[in-house]
Amino acid sequence: MFKHGGQLERIKKQNPKQTLEWIDLSTGISPYSYPMVEDASNSVSSLPQQHEVLEQAACDYYGVAQLLVTPGSMWSIQNLPMMRKLHYANDSRPVLIPGQGFNEHQKAWQSWGFDIELYDSCPTERQLRAAQACVVINPNNPTGHMLEPKKLLEMLNVLSKAQAWLVVDEAFIDSTENLSVSRVSLRSVDNLIVLKSFGKYFGLPGLRVGALIAPSQILATSKRLLNEWSISSAAQSIAIRAWKDTQWQLGANEKLRVSGNRLHDLLNKLGYKTQGTHFFQTHYSPHACALYIFLLAQGIYIRLLDDESGVRFGLPRHENHWQRIERALSNFKSVDLTKQNTKQLKTTQQGNQTKLKKAESA
Repeated sequence: MFKHGGQLERIKKQNPKQTLEWIDLSTGISPYSYPMVEDASNSVSSLPQQHEVLEQAACDYYGVAQLLVTPGSMWSIQNLPMMRKLHYANDSRPVLIPGQGFNEHQKAWQSWGFDIELYDSCPTERQLRAAQACVVINPNNPTGHMLEPKKLLEMLNVLSKAQAWLVVDEAFIDSTENLSVSRVSLRSVDNLIVLKSFGKYFGLPGLRVGALIAPSQILATSKRLLNEWSISSAAQSIAIRAWKDTQWQLGANEKLRVSGNRLHDLLNKLGYKTQGTHFFQTHYSPHACALYIFLLAQGIYIRLLDDESGVRFGLPRHENHWQRIERALSNFKSVDLTKQNTKQLKTTQQGNQTKLKKAESA
């Protein structure tokens, strides 16, 4: 199985007998992409320059006084542990990470030698008092669990007493931006860091744009680490227009709300109890792996969770996709889910993976 969604080309190679049009529901990215009208010739004929208008557009959109526009939120995820080391080199306390969530957070902190302590839906006060940083994914991916801003501020108060960071990843919050903790003024807060993703809400992940909202000291360090040409001219131009386009945002919010509710209702109607956000729904089941493999055979690519405890469904793009998904999920109910058959399904899929790896290394 693959570590992340969005790897459709590898999935195609792994399932060569599947001939239907592929439906990719593996990422949770909005299918309602912001329209691009950028003149490519003007965008690539000179080096990109990050202008003040870019950060001002982002500040206005996120409702903050200062931030740094980054090449995707992954840049911040990967570099924050290093910045913590730079500012607090002798701090040996653990970093709190959600037990279920985007696994690049844990990977990044561990790669810099930090001790990790996992928590369930919310860390305890005891954990907060003993930590040097706490990462919250809000809403959580894949569980959809959401902590209210009031709760986050309570956590922040505990952490601030010991110079500990609260890092909030808000990659999937744009359609409910009023619940963002980034709306809190950071001028008097030294330990709140918020990560923003442009691509998920605006449906343009390939542009690699994000934002880091943090105190001045962290932003200054980040600017020194970020090279001057990290974000292409085209990406900057499109992001500025998208952040300023409030009319498009209102329409996107409504589409995400309607589609998110439709996906939830469809899955639950068919007997697949779910939890999630406007962007995705997650179904937990002992038969998650069998369901994932069965849908691949129907040309439907969803995200199997790392521990194989569940599957995550993104939003379908077209009406015929909705119909195909409903038929496939209805048909899965009639599949023999004995341990033997599930094992056979998994063995077949693993065999395909082995063949693909051999072909790639040849």
